[in-house]
Amino acid sequence: MAAAVAGALLSSSCAFAQGSAANATSATNAITQERQICTPLADNQSVSQASASLPARPRRIVVLEFMFAEDLAALGMTPVGMADPEYYPVWIGYDNARLASVPDVGTRQEPSLEAIAALKPDLILGVGLRHAPIFAALERIAPTVLFKYGPNFTEDGAKVTQLDWGRTILRSIGCLTGRADAARAVEAKVDAGFARDAQRLAQAGRRGEQVAWLQELGLPDRYWAFTGNSTAAGVARALGLNLWPAEPTREGTAYVSSEDLLKKPDLTVLFVSATERDVPLATKLDSPIWRFVPARSAGRVGLVERNIWGFGGPMSALRLADTMTDTLLSLPAPVIKK
Repeated sequence: MAAAVAGALLSSSCAFAQGSAANATSATNAITQERQICTPLADNQSVSQASASLPARPRRIVVLEFMFAEDLAALGMTPVGMADPEYYPVWIGYDNARLASVPDVGTRQEPSLEAIAALKPDLILGVGLRHAPIFAALERIAPTVLFKYGPNFTEDGAKVTQLDWGRTILRSIGCLTGRADAARAVEAKVDAGFARDAQRLAQAGRRGEQVAWLQELGLPDRYWAFTGNSTAAGVARALGLNLWPAEPTREGTAYVSSEDLLKKPDLTVLFVSATERDVPLATKLDSPIWRFVPARSAGRVGLVERNIWGFGGPMSALRLADTMTDTLLSLPAPVIKK
């Protein structure tokens, strides 16, 4: 009896050891594969500053920008703290349920070091443009990575947009958290959505159309136009459209007024609201000049309700693509004079 029990225990121990070895081998292979995919942060052009030592699998992450909260949610993770959480549903809105109860750590411009420290994070993600002055203070709390706000317009001779940068940041966060495979799956979903929308536009004969993506600012006849290096430009390019204005700017936006649209007979204007729903487009376009704008007189100004954030991650870009496509197809095509 004792021999039988001893034999059973020995057999069980061997099976456990073999299973453990197999699991260890699998984990080692996964880490090796990730390392082959994930470049060192020192070689990552989207990173402006990073702590010398970073955790292998951070799980308590504080994010100081909407894009990083969106990216973590897309990767199936929930941050332990985030900046401006009350405004995330207003401007991003991706996976609100996951992020609804995430603790507030202050504003994106002025995060609270005390609130961050109280959460005992093992990684902090911020933006160099805003958080470089407090990098040392953040690093004293936890290892910190700061990403650049936006790319140069060209790299190695190729045009680069904030969409390209956002995808790079998603991949980087996937690598930092051990979820490189999940990041690739997100990108595949985004690419499939872009292809679907591009096909809809091509089938409707709208490929190559010139569009403007204007953001209402609550100022009289003054708007942000997203420019040639913005996320909107990257989305437009993926859909086979041409975004106006094409020139790059530091932040991917430029101020325009209705007067700037007067000499654009073929332009279609997609106008992003900053007010609550049910405010008609005519109420927004109330300057005397708007009635002379060709796009308006031809019925080619489409109202896009708020919650379409031009500075989000790839999932925001997919929503922007769907909305850009739906809105454009609801408007008449420009009549090209022969």
